[in-house]
Amino acid sequence: MENYINYEKNMKMLSQAVKYCEENFLHDEIIQELKLDNDLKKQLCIIELKKLNNQHEADILTENLINKPGPVRETVSYKILDLIPFYQDFFQTKNITDIFVKAISDINPSVSRNVIEIIKYIYDVDYLYQNILKEIKITLENINTEEKNRSYVINKKNFKLYWNLEALISIYDKIPADDELSELLKLTSNSNDYTIREKTAKTASLLSAKNPKFKEITDILADDINIYVRRYVN
Repeated sequence: MENYINYEKNMKMLSQAVKYCEENFLHDEIIQELKLDNDLKKQLCIIELKKLNNQHEADILTENLINKPGPVRETVSYKILDLIPFYQDFFQTKNITDIFVKAISDINPSVSRNVIEIIKYIYDVDYLYQNILKEIKITLENINTEEKNRSYVINKKNFKLYWNLEALISIYDKIPADDELSELLKLTSNSNDYTIREKTAKTASLLSAKNPKFKEITDILADDINIYVRRYVN
């Protein structure tokens, strides 16, 4: 009975999607739909979005990047990545940067990958950088305190660390190789998760020419037991 109900639901959604695909949405209709909660129709409208006329429209699009169902967030991330080279000035508010920082560690890796490319277009790199550092510090504090013995929580925190380190790598040529980051990387270099050590090694390697303290981190990781970690420091 449950399978029958799911089948009926899926067929109804498919029928509705076909109906939406047959519609020709005007630009203003698309923007209006992005404010509403019909997720299926919203996804199709996002795909059909070809331009942004002003800051307000960029705000509406970006707000759908968080706190929405996964398919909507993923579609928005692809659309912003597609549009931002042409409408870069519309994506520079602090509120939009805050949303991008949250979306870096989205549970959907496709969203994270897209956002890591998107943040390369942010003008205020210092604001972006400081907020990524803040996320890393909060994550490390949580790992080291009340959630130490809960493996599923640790995995979630490592996931967040991984993508924030990847974000720093994507903008490494624009950020300062400061002592605050080197101290954080010393902590992540001791992670039990080799993917975190790998991203730490890559980050430190890229920044070592700017600050010798990062060379100390690569030296530590040069003898790491994992080949994927060592490849960035040898």
